[in-house]
Amino acid sequence: MRIGLFGGTFDPLHVGHLIIAETVRSDFPLDQVLFIPAGISPHKLDKSLSPADIRLEMVQSAIQHHTGFDVSPVEIESKNISYTIDTIMWFKETKKYHRDELYLLMGSDSFLELDTWKDPELILERVHLLVVSRPGFEIRTIEERFQGKLSIVKGPLIDISSSEIRHRVQSGKSIRYWVPESVEKIVFQKGLYH
Repeated sequence: MRIGLFGGTFDPLHVGHLIIAETVRSDFPLDQVLFIPAGISPHKLDKSLSPADIRLEMVQSAIQHHTGFDVSPVEIESKNISYTIDTIMWFKETKKYHRDELYLLMGSDSFLELDTWKDPELILERVHLLVVSRPGFEIRTIEERFQGKLSIVKGPLIDISSSEIRHRVQSGKSIRYWVPESVEKIVFQKGLYH
């Protein structure tokens, strides 16, 4: 199977995440997209996140009726800092996935910071990158070292971010249609982002 690994804090998961995942799943194509909520994000150590179990619940609630989507708690269960290369190696070494073709989904904003990640060259050796354009982060040229290891997937340019959604909740503004209805319900039931 061709499986796309889609990591993030998902605090909260929003419709932009779902549109990216579905566009890549359909257009690349992939057999499945695995959402992987970060346990401890190395790029957000100085920021407080919602509890991991609640972020996992939000993802599960949003994708439960999509046969091409699934969620993996691997990073949450590890209790270590969630480095992408460690997650990739876990999938490569796990019997259930070791025969699958693995692809790493990321936005162009994340791709432009790839050299700041742990073992970026090893990531390029282990998986093919699927990079989705994001507003303000255009990739104009591809370095030679990425040739054959990267595909750019054209998706709709949706300028929605989890941080903007958190700000809207703090300001008492509506997040209806910014997030799936099930996620909105969890946000308000759990009193998140106030």
